[in-house]
Amino acid sequence: MATKPSPVMRWRDRGVVLLLTLLALGGLVMIPSFGRPYTAPAMWDGAPQFQVERAWSDMVTLAVHFPRRWSGTADRRASADWLAETLRTIGLEVHRETFEATLGDLGRVHLENVWGISRGVELPDELVVPLGNYDMAPTSYQAASDTAAHVGVVLELARLIHSTPHRRTFIFFFPDGEEWGMLGALQFARTYPQRRQIVASLSIEDLDAYDLHAISIVSIGQFRGFAPMWLRVLPAAAAQHEGLAVEEDPPLFEWLARSILVSATDQGPFLGAGIPSVDLAGHSTDREAQEAIYHKPGDTVDKMRPESLERYGRVMERVVRTIDAMPVVPREPDFYLRLGSDRTVAAPPLLLVQFAVFLPLLAAVVFRVRRATPWRDALRPAPYGAGLRGEARESGVVFGALLAWLAAVKVMPYLGLMPLWELYPATSRHPALTTVYWAPVILSFAVLAAVWWVLHRIVRGRRPEDPPPAPRSAATWRSRTQRISVALAGLLLVAAVTFVDNPFGAVTFLMLPALLWIWVEPARSWPARIGAVLAVLAGFLVIVALLVQYAAIQRIGPYILWYVFMGISYGQFTLLRVVLALAMTAIGLRLLQLTGTGNREPGTVQT
Repeated sequence: MATKPSPVMRWRDRGVVLLLTLLALGGLVMIPSFGRPYTAPAMWDGAPQFQVERAWSDMVTLAVHFPRRWSGTADRRASADWLAETLRTIGLEVHRETFEATLGDLGRVHLENVWGISRGVELPDELVVPLGNYDMAPTSYQAASDTAAHVGVVLELARLIHSTPHRRTFIFFFPDGEEWGMLGALQFARTYPQRRQIVASLSIEDLDAYDLHAISIVSIGQFRGFAPMWLRVLPAAAAQHEGLAVEEDPPLFEWLARSILVSATDQGPFLGAGIPSVDLAGHSTDREAQEAIYHKPGDTVDKMRPESLERYGRVMERVVRTIDAMPVVPREPDFYLRLGSDRTVAAPPLLLVQFAVFLPLLAAVVFRVRRATPWRDALRPAPYGAGLRGEARESGVVFGALLAWLAAVKVMPYLGLMPLWELYPATSRHPALTTVYWAPVILSFAVLAAVWWVLHRIVRGRRPEDPPPAPRSAATWRSRTQRISVALAGLLLVAAVTFVDNPFGAVTFLMLPALLWIWVEPARSWPARIGAVLAVLAGFLVIVALLVQYAAIQRIGPYILWYVFMGISYGQFTLLRVVLALAMTAIGLRLLQLTGTGNREPGTVQT
């Protein structure tokens, strides 16, 4: 007769874990109550002098004379010469920097940043950097809305600022390689000698065709960083002063953006380098018409509107003049959550709530391990790898195989099996995003399977030759509860490292596993097994939802899996975050095996 197993956690322990779970969820719901008023800097109240005729002329020159200026082409090189000459004519101190990058089928390409400096008279060591990339997507023609229009605006701002004395030094910066992962901005933010003296950077980028409706404010950094609040409310006030709507992510989507930290515009590398920055784009009233020409040959000058260019330019002039007129540029932390134009949640309550999300997991691990078996017994060799050491080996097999897959994915471009991009996969609407190279995909998963088989054989070969526990025995139950406890302890470790790296990402990607997987127990019936498996799978729902959303943003549908494969290979996602994601996946796979294999010990044969 089988011995009835004791519960994994006592009812008292379950009550503590449940109470901590309710407190964690309550803290998340109560975040808006922690909001505090935010006072915006005073807006410059002068009359804008932006001359749309000059900006329009520059836009037309760049779009019409250099209509194929994607990185590495003759048009791109000629447009850099034109930019440098235009800045020199304005009277600025002109600088040019060339560097190299590998851009897929284009191979190794020379890129070039161009900038002009206008020195300040009162605070010359404080630098303000208005910027707009001049390269374009290779799937476009003229690229009037993305990028010629904003280049015209930045050039006109350079004329206005340089024409009269100003307090701070301005660097009007035109990076190359934005379409391939903000490479020019990344080069500048990493190598410019006085980069620590930059008090503000404004990515003035993209002005939609047709009639201007709103200014979009994007604050996400590349791998780290977020725009300070003052640098967001300032352009919002300037836009409203010109009668334009303001588009920013609501709090939930800002939380998601802070969790991912994969930027798509040139403010990203500046924020990643710790430089205050923000991206400002002009959005059209006709989104469908703009979408139809985005990164396509239809993005031509005839679809642009002088009135839109003027309103966009006046907003940017107000912003740069306000920054120059500030007695002191604010030095604010970038860890906060915006609730509205005049309310934010500061770091202390945010961190407290985020930390509380993982207290139920911590408590459950302590209760489970204490209840399952004494630590000294769990660390001893046990039949068929039961206990902490056994599960560490089994989990190591899965995690080791996933790491081998990661190494294979990383090396594929260098073996010539897929194109190599410098940092991000090809730009939006590039054919490479929907052209799957099956050889590296199949080969990488073959490596995963082979390494798993080898490691699995090694682990099985080291097991003691004791007979397996009888089916439905208390020993089997105890062994599997030990294994689940070890898996949850691994999840706690992953959560801790992720929290240190990015608390927002820790909550977004690990909250469901942390709050659902703690209740998983060995199942003795098919309904219980199905419920446990569904609970484990539900831990991955956020990742699936974000993949669907990003597929829509990139306009690639199911090819999002190929996009992520390339992103992992090229470095669009940091190595630490990929490893942490694989560790979470390994833990989830182990829990699926432990909860879905019935009453026998995984890896044993029932008799």
